[in-house]
Amino acid sequence: MTAPVDCGVVFMRRQAPLHLRAFYTDIAAYEETAGRAVRQIETASLAVPLIVSFGDPFRIGLGRAPRLDDERPSFIAGLDTARVFIASNGRSACLQINLTPVGAQRLLGVPAAEFAGRMVPLSDLAHREVGELLRRLEDLDDWCARLDCAQAFLAARLGGAAGEATVPLVEAAYGLLAAGAVHRVADLAARIGWSRKHLSQRFSREIGLSPKTVARIARFNRVQALARATQRPDWADIAFSGGYADQAHMIREFEDFAGLTPRAWWRSLDEFGAATWEDLPVR
Repeated sequence: MTAPVDCGVVFMRRQAPLHLRAFYTDIAAYEETAGRAVRQIETASLAVPLIVSFGDPFRIGLGRAPRLDDERPSFIAGLDTARVFIASNGRSACLQINLTPVGAQRLLGVPAAEFAGRMVPLSDLAHREVGELLRRLEDLDDWCARLDCAQAFLAARLGGAAGEATVPLVEAAYGLLAAGAVHRVADLAARIGWSRKHLSQRFSREIGLSPKTVARIARFNRVQALARATQRPDWADIAFSGGYADQAHMIREFEDFAGLTPRAWWRSLDEFGAATWEDLPVR
């Protein structure tokens, strides 16, 4: 995927190969070329983004507008239910790897819960392989080459994991919830042979959010995808197709995870499908 013509941004995206999508969904290259400030809202999602900055850092605020001292250079961010406000000065550029919580744990060797609700500078990780990736990327000045480099790195680090004969039960549980294959935590617990309490404790300790919250975000993200795919959303139909009890239920979830009503969220989308903000509060 590339950016629309004349939008003032270089944007390239590569989807993960099918055999690695349990670990990461895509890699994106982003560079602002028009010097025009950008303001976006990242709503709650199941991505654990690893950001490598090549330009001026973004200013990022969790649940609030960012301040001048909220500059974030290269970092990794864990799962959170809060919306994230992002501002740039028009000279930002980055490569973004969207890991899953399972992929983040496999890549870094620590539970994804270690990053839940916060952004950790990559310089604080002291991770040898990630440090080597940063050095390789910094030696390149072409986005296609950077995407190739990141893709090869992930294939080498995660390719073996994709072929393992057994999958830990928490990872299996996460995969079922993220895919929408199971909706009730009690059903999920019965399926993997744990009690509901044990599943919730282990899952939260490794992933960073409870199984119920992950299921809610997965459903919310699927509804967002349905809305983005149409020019005039029929919200009642989208709520039904997305598995909500009714439209009011969907509206409550949008307000929890986006801080916006569905219509306000959809009206704010930019050319990349991201919500935007001007003044707070955004409702």
